[in-house]
Amino acid sequence: MGSVAESGRRPALGASSPRRDDRGGIIVEFAATVPFLMLALALVWQVLLLGITAMYASHGAAEAARQAAVTPDDMARVDEEARKRVRAPWDGQEVMTVEIAERDGSRVARVTLAMPIFLPGASGPWDVTGEAGVVTEVEPREVAP
Repeated sequence: MGSVAESGRRPALGASSPRRDDRGGIIVEFAATVPFLMLALALVWQVLLLGITAMYASHGAAEAARQAAVTPDDMARVDEEARKRVRAPWDGQEVMTVEIAERDGSRVARVTLAMPIFLPGASGPWDVTGEAGVVTEVEPREVAP
């Protein structure tokens, strides 16, 4: 009796075939790689969120420094102008802080944003800070003689 190929007949169901069938192997391999692909995508997304947060911190600090140069005694106005440069949800009261600090004899505007974890608005344990130097145009009243 010859082989299956010679006889032209297919083996009955349940009968062993002399050749192994690889059908379905690609699906199994793809299913095994999906978690790694999702992890890579999540890491890329998190790095993108870090970059956006750093950009907003920098823009907010620059705007706060400009406003502090013109109205050094009006911290509410400095805070308001800095928040105009930052988009929601990064501009929330619990997410963003604005301060004017003294360092090495000069003033700096410092904006600190809570780093989101995976979703904007979901604050994590880390902060991103942007700083900009304040070029004094008007002396603050508490410093002036």
